[in-house]
Amino acid sequence: MNNLTQHKILDFDQDTYISFKGYEFNINDQKWVLDINKTLDINKIWNFEPTTRAEVIQALAHFAKFSSSSHTVNMCEYVGKYWEITSLKNFTLEGLLNYKNYYSSKKDEYKVAMLRVFLKKIYDLGYSAVDDQVYDLIDSWRLSGNEKGAAVLSLDPDEGPFSPFEFQAIVTRTNEYLAENKLSLYDAALIKVFFATGRRPIQIASLKVKDLYISDKYKLNTGEHPSVLNIPKAKMRGNSSFRVAFSEVGIRQNLAEILYGHIRILKVEVAKLLNRELSELEFNELPLFYSLEKLTALDWSRKDLLEILSSEIIHLPTIDLTYKLKVAVERLGIRSRETGKPIHITAYRFRYTLGTNAARQKAGINVIAKLLDHSDTQNVSCYVESIPELAEQISTIMDENLRKYADAFQGKIVQDEIEAQTLVEDANRISFIEQDCSVGSCGTHQYCHDHTPIACYVCKKFMPWANAPHHLVLTQLIEEREHLVQMGCSLEIVAVNDRIIVAVQQVIDACKEFNHG
Repeated sequence: MNNLTQHKILDFDQDTYISFKGYEFNINDQKWVLDINKTLDINKIWNFEPTTRAEVIQALAHFAKFSSSSHTVNMCEYVGKYWEITSLKNFTLEGLLNYKNYYSSKKDEYKVAMLRVFLKKIYDLGYSAVDDQVYDLIDSWRLSGNEKGAAVLSLDPDEGPFSPFEFQAIVTRTNEYLAENKLSLYDAALIKVFFATGRRPIQIASLKVKDLYISDKYKLNTGEHPSVLNIPKAKMRGNSSFRVAFSEVGIRQNLAEILYGHIRILKVEVAKLLNRELSELEFNELPLFYSLEKLTALDWSRKDLLEILSSEIIHLPTIDLTYKLKVAVERLGIRSRETGKPIHITAYRFRYTLGTNAARQKAGINVIAKLLDHSDTQNVSCYVESIPELAEQISTIMDENLRKYADAFQGKIVQDEIEAQTLVEDANRISFIEQDCSVGSCGTHQYCHDHTPIACYVCKKFMPWANAPHHLVLTQLIEEREHLVQMGCSLEIVAVNDRIIVAVQQVIDACKEFNHG
């Protein structure tokens, strides 16, 4: 941490403050650690003249004390932008008009609004850096906030919700790779928790082992009690406490089993790390998604160990958690049909997908708000509004330019059953009962629960025969799809076999190439 004490700030009452999340920082330091996720760098603030600089730093300290770390960092960023754009060392009428003109487009107005919030706070605190004229000017501006739901409404292929094709591909391949030990329980659990809950990264990062349990408050049709995740709430205004409020989220049994297995591995790894077993209290306080490096760095002999374990200190920063998520999904090797490139991964795309899928099922904005853990409905209307555009987009499922990018078929074309059995002894024949024909061979002798031959086309063990009537499978799938559309089924149901449709068409194309080379 670079100390700037040699540039001692004006003679205010104190130099040391406690951030909103309880972290101590000194305003004479260049970097202020505000919480586990955010460190504020005030380097650009030193470009202002001394009195303005001192008052800006004091105002930033005020935000750091009473606002979230993200909000404080944003305030500092736009003050720094003011200096970059204007090169002025004070807040003047001319400088602010130039700043506003620089961000003149509608989509950038929120950047002007952010600086205005900060300057009004300086004025309200009684500092001279913002005088009456400057205050009257910025108070007269009519600005819109940041556009809500833009990525969802535009169906942005990089930032918006995953398409039904991508959604199914991620789920299917996660299961396949986990079964084949190509994906760790840690990675599979991380992917599935984001998909199943749609929660923000900061909420997933805050989960502890004790947040997974079987709840006797609910009962399934089978009479069994379900497993739930007790997920900490985020964005609670006026409350700086870590894990202060929670929402129980029911999870499917297959996800629960993955999470319990993931937790068992954590218990073994930590016991090996410490060369001792953890008490139940200690173990329950561990992060669900952990960093062994952080746990190794902890002094496990200290008297206040339980207090440390219950805090956010041992949890992953959200930037590290989202990086782990990104790497885990990238291992699945899924490409976007729209761009032909590997699908772009952000944690929020999982959240947008959950909201969009709920809208496809005709859920109202209040239901979607509850599903996504919003405190109100102002941010969820975009999911409902996006559905007409989704209806248009889905009609392009068989577009030639998109199909060539979809890596749905992963098997190997063979000449016939004889060649298949030379590759895999006694390879099982895959029949298409509805049309009384066979379409290929299975490259494994393991028992399979999937519906043949439909599921086979997206399985890498499948060996389609080069002269089999694959077009009959494709025709049936498309007819079933059109029937679902005519019945008025939701797009999520309509699109359930889209990845397989693409895979069958890829097999047909590959067979043509195989036969005519």
